Formats: sequence, structure tokens, C-alpha cells
Amino acid sequence: MLRARGRHRARRLEEHRALAHYLAGLSAFAFHDPKAMPDFRPAGAPPRAAEAAVNVADHERVRGALIGMALRASAA
Repeated sequence: MLRARGRHRARRLEEHRALAHYLAGLSAFAFHDPKAMPDFRPAGAPPRAAEAAVNVADHERVRGALIGMALRASAA
């Protein structure tokens, strides 16, 4: 029981630390460039279509670069 209470307290402290870090980032956005501040999304919300398209394009670009590196390494 003592270990469980300690693990629970450590987990809560880690959650609070992560939340404080996230809030500090949002504060920086709000102070320096309020127009660039990200919109609120509930936890577990699916990514927006535009974000998903950017991620897919980035993944394909990285994949192509890695394939090119592998082909150059095997040719040499």
C-alpha cells in the first residue's frame, strides 16, 4: 500500500509537471505572437485534416530520403 501511494504521488507530480510545461509554452505563444497560438482541442480529439496531410507529406519526404540514402550506400 505504501508503494502504491508513492507511485500515485509520483504520477500526479509528473502530470502536474507536464501541464506546467504545456502552459508555459502557451503563455509564450500568447505573449509573443497571439495570432500563432494553437486552438484548443480536447484530449483524444482526432487530428485535423490539414495537419494529417502535412504529416503524411513529411513522412513520405523522410521515407524518400532514407530510401535514397540506402540506395547510395548499396551502390558504393
